[in-house]
Amino acid sequence: MPELPEVETVKAGIAPVMTGQVIALAEVNRPDLRWPFPENMADRLTGRRVLGLRRRSKYILVDLDSAETLLIHLGMSGRMLVSGAAQGAFYHPHPAPAKHDH
Repeated sequence: MPELPEVETVKAGIAPVMTGQVIALAEVNRPDLRWPFPENMADRLTGRRVLGLRRRSKYILVDLDSAETLLIHLGMSGRMLVSGAAQGAFYHPHPAPAKHDH
């Protein structure tokens, strides 16, 4: 499980890629991960613009233009993958999501 410095490093790495972007599609694959997700979570995220990222403890907070905040925990893997168009050194092709990818 990642510790606080790793969470800060991941946040700093994905902030330039995510800030200002619009979430094209959100999917909820496992509604039972840690606690129940809000109703219509995927619909509430889809189409929202990312205003910025913050860190609070071991959570990454993604501020959205809907005045909501997406809470991200890195779980056991301690990583986030960036896919799509190349975004500098942070782009790495990756396979379809595995069991513990969310």
